Amino acid sequence: MAKLPGKTTYSGIRRTTTRKSGFKSHPDSTGGEYKREEVTPFLLEAGKTLTVCFRFPVSDGQTYVGFGGFFQCENFVEIVFHNSNSVKNEFSRRTSTDTSKFGSMWKRNGISENVTISFYSKVDTYVALYGLECGLIWHDAFDTAIENDQLGYLDNMYSIMPEAGFYTNEGEVILSYDGHLKLHNHNIIFHLKSCNRCARFLPINVNDEREHLCFSNHCVAKAPCRHKGFGIVTDVDTGETKLLHFGYQLECRFCKKYYVNMPLNWQRTAAQMKEDGQRRRNFELLIAEIYQLSPQLSYRAKTGRELLDDIWNRFNGHCFNCNDPLENKRKMHLDHTRPLALLWPLDGTATALCATCNTRKRDRPPSQFYNPDQISQLSQLTGLSVDELMAPEPNHEVITEILNRLDWLYEEFLTKPSLLMERDGKIAAELVVKALDKVLIRSKIVKYNFSFVDEYNRRRDRHITFDINENTDIIV
Repeated sequence: MAKLPGKTTYSGIRRTTTRKSGFKSHPDSTGGEYKREEVTPFLLEAGKTLTVCFRFPVSDGQTYVGFGGFFQCENFVEIVFHNSNSVKNEFSRRTSTDTSKFGSMWKRNGISENVTISFYSKVDTYVALYGLECGLIWHDAFDTAIENDQLGYLDNMYSIMPEAGFYTNEGEVILSYDGHLKLHNHNIIFHLKSCNRCARFLPINVNDEREHLCFSNHCVAKAPCRHKGFGIVTDVDTGETKLLHFGYQLECRFCKKYYVNMPLNWQRTAAQMKEDGQRRRNFELLIAEIYQLSPQLSYRAKTGRELLDDIWNRFNGHCFNCNDPLENKRKMHLDHTRPLALLWPLDGTATALCATCNTRKRDRPPSQFYNPDQISQLSQLTGLSVDELMAPEPNHEVITEILNRLDWLYEEFLTKPSLLMERDGKIAAELVVKALDKVLIRSKIVKYNFSFVDEYNRRRDRHITFDINENTDIIV
């Protein structure tokens, strides 16, 4: 059967254009520029503390106040963070070979208390600091959000710090140390990439790109990324190209949010907005039918308790990632600790997250979202081993069951009326088989020589019939 016109091999008709991007890149940046910046770190002597203090100017009227920065240090360095202005802070600590970041933003009229971050070590080591800033923040994009009644884009501003630090009135950054502060004897490299919208060079991680900082990844399921500017960047100093594995978006997370998502999302159709949710629901339905019972009902049958109650109590009513208190059980997001996108069910291994952290985690496995200390703690809370949490593998048990029941999958499950219904030019069954192929691709332990998409097309072609009038002449 020839390929049908449209976005995918399944599309019977190409849908009409629903929106225009209106996106314009910066004249001085393509988003594919890269550079290395050397920073001389401070010597952190055994038993001593290096403290960074952020002092803010007084705000006249309601405005945003914020701070942030980047650092590199060994994993054994103890870090204490104190911010009495807001309980919501961005603090993403990476391994010693990568860059970490911290920051926050809140709305305030008047005085904001000082914020401190302290580094302590029991042995001699180093701390490299980069891009430390604080002050009053405002941007034209905030005015646009207010004018267009898109106030939701002004929620949880802390989560895009420090890259959202467009300071209109800068504060002070003061370093203090238990003794005479000295420089270390070797330099640290911070890797930077340009944004094609604001033209700023902002830090990225090149050792573990999934530990992203200011730019989201470009290709994950289909890595390595070989798109110029995304996965192939050019060193502005040497002219040499650097290959990345997952690659990064051309625009930073701030510009992506306010110059791409905000203008486009309000123009999206309802079907497009719900497509991801539809895929999730179909995977949940598939897993429930494989196990002959929904995971929640199965949990109740095994334990006599409710899954929601047990997870709430296990995580003490707090978000596991940011440790913010959750208002109530209904506000708690039950996260598939191992992602649903890899066919893992929502069961007793679930994690309690707030809405923001659950959105940020998306379909990433624990090893690509949490730091090593969190992984260890999560292992104790969920009963999953550290190896299970660190290995981003699909649920091979479910995959094997599906492969053993292909006739059931194609002739029964995918022929349900709800899965054959066409929405905005897309059929749910076709989205399911495409998503299942992505699951197989992400397996590193087992190599599956199978394609759900190819099998779907083969069976569909086989079932094509022709209604021919008895008087019609057929020439063979």
